[in-house]
Parts: sequence; C-alpha cells; structure tokens
Amino acid sequence: MTLAMGSLKIPDKCEFTLRGKKLGDYAKMFPQQFPALLIGKLATDRNEEGKGAASLLLDYAAKIAIAARQQFGCSHLIAHAKATQKIVDWYKRKGLVTYVEDLTGRDSIPMYFELP
Repeated sequence: MTLAMGSLKIPDKCEFTLRGKKLGDYAKMFPQQFPALLIGKLATDRNEEGKGAASLLLDYAAKIAIAARQQFGCSHLIAHAKATQKIVDWYKRKGLVTYVEDLTGRDSIPMYFELP
C-alpha cells in the first residue's frame, strides 16, 4: 500500500455532500477540492486474495487518514480503484463511494470516504 496527500475534486457542488449536507446549502462558498489522504496503490498477492489482508490495509489507511485529519485538516480518504466491477464493488462494501457510473474505457475511478 502506498499513501500520499492529495485532493478530492468535487464534480458537482450542488450534489456533493459534506457532513450530511449538500455543499450548495451551506452559507459559505467551498473550494472545488478538499484535502485528502490518497491510497496510491492497495494490493495483495494473488495467493492471499479473499483472506482479509486488503481489508486490514484499508482499515490501517483509514486510521492514518483520521490522524491526518486532526493534524492537517484532511477531510477524505480517496482511492483510485481499478475500474473493474469486482474491485469497485469491494470498495463500495467498505463504505467508499464514487460519482462515476460507467466504467467503460477507464483504467481507474476515484472513490472516496468522508472521515468522521
């Protein structure tokens, strides 16, 4: 797993939610992106698939992101998931969301989780 500071680009301010409220409903203007901890790569050996190692790595990344939130104002954990339905579904089961609906022709898609 590799981690780096990055940013989550907001695709549509009117529809994007922060703390359960649409950005368009806030009184102040928000930037087009938020600071985030980026999972650059998360992978396990093929022989280890289905044994929970990837889940442990994702949990560890979330703990680091929460610490970064307190220290640096990081608001999200993001991953550029490989654009296969199996991988996207795995991240969705783990609580990440995406605004990309069609995987066709894509190598990866951005997925994100708002930190508590």
